[in-house]
Amino acid sequence: MKTTLLSILLCVSCLVFGQDEKPENEHTIRKNSIYLELGGNAFYYSVNYERIILTTNVVHLSLRAGYGTSIEYFGEYSIIPMELNLLFGKKFNFFEIGYGQTLAMENSSYADEPDRMITFRLGYRHISGQGLMVRAGIVPILNEYDKIIRVGLGIGYAF
Repeated sequence: MKTTLLSILLCVSCLVFGQDEKPENEHTIRKNSIYLELGGNAFYYSVNYERIILTTNVVHLSLRAGYGTSIEYFGEYSIIPMELNLLFGKKFNFFEIGYGQTLAMENSSYADEPDRMITFRLGYRHISGQGLMVRAGIVPILNEYDKIIRVGLGIGYAF
């Protein structure tokens, strides 16, 4: 009797856990990405890491941080772009809007506080089934002196 009861419980538990598996044809969004962006929030270039922190069937919320450098006639700067993005899409193609801040810190011993710039993003992102990520967007940048509109082009890997 005990053996029969144990066998039934084992079979039922296998069936219950078997329901957690996703169908083979269902796509899971890749939540991490590393990419190089030319232009965009960091002026010339930046290397970035992005993580999708919340996801629904169609809307995804991500955080992004990166690092770049900029050499200007008045000094060399470290550039740190940070951004909060909303992605709209299901499988491979996404419309994205974002809001963020870019810090520009002069690399010298007499540097003051970093320059802070508010950034926005309106763009498109494609992530292939193999993980290749390509993104393009328009990035308005606002600081206390200027209003600039930049174009950002990124390529990287999503995993």
